[in-house]
Amino acid sequence: MSIFADVFGYLLGLIYGLVKDYGVAIIIFTLLTKLILMPFTIKQLRSSKEMAAIQPKMQEIQEKYKDNKEVQSQKMLELYKEHNYNPLSGCLPLLIQFPIIIGLFTALREPATYVFANNPELLETATHQTFLWMKNLSQPDLMSNIFSSGPAWLMKMPGLMPILSAVLTYFQMSSMNAAQGAAATQNNSLKMMQTIFPLMILFWGTSLSAGLILYWTVGSIFQIGQQYYMKRPVKGENV
Repeated sequence: MSIFADVFGYLLGLIYGLVKDYGVAIIIFTLLTKLILMPFTIKQLRSSKEMAAIQPKMQEIQEKYKDNKEVQSQKMLELYKEHNYNPLSGCLPLLIQFPIIIGLFTALREPATYVFANNPELLETATHQTFLWMKNLSQPDLMSNIFSSGPAWLMKMPGLMPILSAVLTYFQMSSMNAAQGAAATQNNSLKMMQTIFPLMILFWGTSLSAGLILYWTVGSIFQIGQQYYMKRPVKGENV
């Protein structure tokens, strides 16, 4: 994964050299990486949309042949062939994106190693710049960034960026599940993840750097917009 971390860390360092603001550099960097990953993400979203379209027929086959798994599998394959649908098409983009995403996170988590390795003198200047309400993007965004004083438990609570990121992640997953149709909304595991994952983001916000949470937040906004665009009916397509 270090290869991806080296590449993306170098890119983030170049952007920072141009804009001289680490927070702005992370936002630009996030948008660029999302554009790079867009072909894979679109393929994944289209696969979800195709599955939602044939889902009623899939459920009909499952119910009709519930006592004959062999015939059920054969009918499913015929349905996939009829609609030119590959059930594995949604998995491949995820597998391709996984090492890239890990590399991105590694670069943002360790800027001294991957972003400012050739310019260590810029590390402290960049990460200690105030961005919005956050005083240090290399440290977690806690409520201490908002309140100058208060109870110790309050000062250690997740700040506004982790809260915003958790809310956006919830809506992103909700939109993704809706795109996959009724089966996804009725799947208890998916419904549970829709709640648990945002809570995990909130919890991670107390330990992960604000710069990393900023990346996730901007990425979630981009993803929600992309999902909304993909849900629009194509010209000539039945609504």
